[in-house]
Amino acid sequence: MKNISIILAIAILLSSLCPCLAAEVYPSEDGTYIVKLSEDELSLAEEYGLTEIYADAGLYRTDNYDLVKKLRGSLEYYERDAKAYLIGEVEETAPAELYALTNDQYCSRQWALTNIAISSAWSRGYDGRGVRIAVIDSGVRSSHQDLLSADIIEGYNLLNGTTNAIDETGHGTFVTGVLTAAINNGIGIAGLCDRATIVPIKCFGSSISTDASYIVEAVYKAVDTYKCDIINLSLGITVNLQSLKQAIDYASGKGVIVVAAVGNSGTTDLSYPAAYSNVVGVGSIDSGNTISSFSQRNSSVCVVAPGSELISTGYSADSSYVKGNGTSFSTPHVAAAAAILKQYERSANVDDFIAILSQSSVDLGASGYDTTYGYGGLNIKSFMPAMESYRFVPKNNDPPVEVEKPGDGPVVTEPTNPMADFTDVGGHWAYDEIAYCVGRKYFNGVSKTSFAPELTMTRGMFITVIARMSGENINGYFNPFLDVPDDKYYAQPCAWAKTKGIISADDRGCFYPEQNITREQMATFLYRYAVSKGYVEGKPDLNVISSYSDYAYVSPWAAEGMAWTVKNGIINGRTATTLCPRDTAKRSEVSAIIYRFAILYKNS
Repeated sequence: MKNISIILAIAILLSSLCPCLAAEVYPSEDGTYIVKLSEDELSLAEEYGLTEIYADAGLYRTDNYDLVKKLRGSLEYYERDAKAYLIGEVEETAPAELYALTNDQYCSRQWALTNIAISSAWSRGYDGRGVRIAVIDSGVRSSHQDLLSADIIEGYNLLNGTTNAIDETGHGTFVTGVLTAAINNGIGIAGLCDRATIVPIKCFGSSISTDASYIVEAVYKAVDTYKCDIINLSLGITVNLQSLKQAIDYASGKGVIVVAAVGNSGTTDLSYPAAYSNVVGVGSIDSGNTISSFSQRNSSVCVVAPGSELISTGYSADSSYVKGNGTSFSTPHVAAAAAILKQYERSANVDDFIAILSQSSVDLGASGYDTTYGYGGLNIKSFMPAMESYRFVPKNNDPPVEVEKPGDGPVVTEPTNPMADFTDVGGHWAYDEIAYCVGRKYFNGVSKTSFAPELTMTRGMFITVIARMSGENINGYFNPFLDVPDDKYYAQPCAWAKTKGIISADDRGCFYPEQNITREQMATFLYRYAVSKGYVEGKPDLNVISSYSDYAYVSPWAAEGMAWTVKNGIINGRTATTLCPRDTAKRSEVSAIIYRFAILYKNS
């Protein structure tokens, strides 16, 4: 019997005691550091023998603290590496031989199959075919009898730089079995999407913990080297690393859907990357549709899925099957739904996925969204019609909220009450602010029945909202941005905003309209817009924000904008002591910010 629950509990307890440290102050010189070199200082990596994490992003690691101090003037930032933990408990056991649903040996023990109604996808040919899923984990025993027919590519071992991604703990093999164990082969279990391509990226050895910098590296490798459509992260990190956030933003910006476990300590503590708004955080339920005792309860929970008393492939032998518990194992159920979505619509991104999940999940807790069950339990039977009726963007992941095809009419019809058709905003904390913005056509919905308040906002979308709020004729302005095609909905808003001094191009001539906007970017754009309108008198007092504990994270170019918006009550701190300037923002949050700005200056 192999049971790692005690080790896991101790690891999570110890990790939860680690403070989230600022980038410039550390109580100890020991340990590994993640450093991001400035763009014009990349040659220093070779000169000083830094170990590459992802060179294109300027990310390296070193355990030489004196070198970190020496290079500080050449770094955009540095931060202490953290620990990432696998958050699922695997127990060697032999399930009883029963038959149901498929002819697979232990299928009747797979209560999750009927719980999420996966057969409704199988009957219509949704099996993940043509979709690549990165399993960033402990590797996989690809020689397992139930995985021999699976499309598992060679993968990579980041720990030793080889392609030997053999599993040493069983965690990655369990996750892979949930996803892609052969269906109807008369043995073992049935996987949820057995025709998907699995890309195992090994970051864990014989331990349930590893350096978080390996996870950062793995995300970039999954996107750029292996061209994955989905990333499954059945792991958690208690520290909000800037390098991890940037890696997730990079993946999301490329249209990759990232799904992550919310954690197993049964508390309200946040775990990363599940806590990021552009990641689908997954909690666990048992066979009675009740939240598992170990599942985290906080704002990172998007949906819940089966995670208690599950059966999957083992790693000790090619014929072994094991029992598992954890949000780690809930996560691949939701990754399978993402595979169905990508099989149906290749351009679908994480915002599309969250919107469809919010419409189709089975409400299990308090009415509407709650921090225990999120939007509810994953249900493929209702997911598919929601997916097929969803209004996708025609190309290049343009946000559906801003696209109107000629002849189609507006995305949202205009009833007397512009909010009447939306089914996902009733009781929402930002209902009045959303209604204000929708009524003035600053925003549209993602479909006739969904506003999707929890979707993240991109830079191009935000500038479009400002342009609409201005009431100006924005046509006819020259578009200087190399990455803003003239046929995009945000092309003229961006051209107008550049002329007005609201936005600018970087030294490559780019604006990056598809990137998720951060809070400090919103503050800066609104501040510059206010300046262009003559609303601002004098320079803002930077002391307004200096009392916040994360003031040092405000970029120098954003300090005035943050100070001005905070002083005027347009943007508030995420907490009483934190600004979180580099966090992204949801559509509901942007609605509230635009509402406050508009009311302050009596825009109508």
